[in-house]
Amino acid sequence: MDNENPFQAPAAELLADKAPAHNPRLYSVAAVGLGTFVGTSVAGAYFIVQNLKALGRESEANTVWAMGIGLFVAMTLAGFFLPDNIPAVVFVLPPLFAMNAYARQLFGPLLLEHKASNGPFYSLWRVVGIGLLFSAAVVGLMIAVLMLTGFA
Repeated sequence: MDNENPFQAPAAELLADKAPAHNPRLYSVAAVGLGTFVGTSVAGAYFIVQNLKALGRESEANTVWAMGIGLFVAMTLAGFFLPDNIPAVVFVLPPLFAMNAYARQLFGPLLLEHKASNGPFYSLWRVVGIGLLFSAAVVGLMIAVLMLTGFA
């Protein structure tokens, strides 16, 4: 005679028992470049820091902020001291390339794996919007500094 209980639930693996894989929404390297182009290297640093936070690497954030702000200050000072006949592209391309290279160094291969596994990425429209907010903040800060120093 069979001793199995006919009222016992079948032995099956429950999906609720498995913890969902941590699959955060990230900014792509192209998003870092676009953010840097629209909103200065400080905006590029913001996007890199957001990725680092999503990946649990918050300890590296201060270095990224220092690089983004330092690069912005360096390019601003270069604009004041270089001759007027220097084209504007000289002030746009170095921060763009620097922030893109830094993002690739920090998490380039990880972003490729994230994309291959169909991981979610933030929209580039979001990047443009945040970049414009950073640009507005920089312009407001510059106007305030010019008014306080009497150059306006």
